[in-house]
Amino acid sequence: MTPGANLSVAIIGLGEVGQAMARDLRKAGVKAISAYDIAFADAGSAQSKAAKALDVVAAESAPQAARGATFAISSVTAGSALDAARATAPGLAGGTMFVDVNSVSPRTKQEAAAIVEKAGGRYVEAAVMSPIDPRGIGTPILLGGAHTAAFLEIGTPLGFSAKVYSDKVGAASSVKMCRSVMVKGIESLVAECLLASHHYGVTDDVLASLKDMFPGQDWDKTSRYMLSRTLHHGRRRSEEMVEVAKTVADSGIEPTMSEAIVKRQAWAGQLGTGMAAPGDFNEDRTQRLDELRRLLGIG
Repeated sequence: MTPGANLSVAIIGLGEVGQAMARDLRKAGVKAISAYDIAFADAGSAQSKAAKALDVVAAESAPQAARGATFAISSVTAGSALDAARATAPGLAGGTMFVDVNSVSPRTKQEAAAIVEKAGGRYVEAAVMSPIDPRGIGTPILLGGAHTAAFLEIGTPLGFSAKVYSDKVGAASSVKMCRSVMVKGIESLVAECLLASHHYGVTDDVLASLKDMFPGQDWDKTSRYMLSRTLHHGRRRSEEMVEVAKTVADSGIEPTMSEAIVKRQAWAGQLGTGMAAPGDFNEDRTQRLDELRRLLGIG
């Protein structure tokens, strides 16, 4: 018998992460998968189409999706994380585990945990430490809270690459949030650097100088990848950076850089909406920068 044969899983938020989770859980043998996404209200939405393609039961509400599930995965945008916990809570009364993979601050995770536990659910903090594609549920995840062992007992045979980081909610997410200052910050710097250097016709020389400073790093490839990530996911990353800024502020440090990254990621995400393939990191760098400057009205 496959590991997931007798399990029931709910997914709250059927975006990129939720779809990857559903796909891999199905491969692991989980037959009963339900989902809820606010976009289900539109039958033509990408999420509605994904539910059909993945053979996932599209529930009419978050509690309906979660009710009776072994565990529910919350995979919404950062700005909707608490709303998702509140909406799902009535369906968790039987002790369903609520696995919160959202990229939010330790404080937000703790608030979500209080909502879930009060409703009778079991909260599991989950900090996803790298892009969900291409490894899916095999992506490294740090866990926090009192119910991590219970989740690992079920999740490990399914293929989750998760490990316990702390028995306290918030610690795992502090790792993710502080890391994001660097990762999303470098993406933002790359976008600004490339667009300016392209204007002056010195991009090749700038990247060559970076290679001298950071030996072994292919800055042409890295810069194209990072630019594509912020163009394709800038809106979601901007919401995450709002949570990062909260994390930094809660540490007693003024989040000057994090707040700037919020703006630059949102800016890049908006630019990406005007492009045919913002996530294509194989596209010719010069052509892409020309396109971006045209979108900015400075081409």
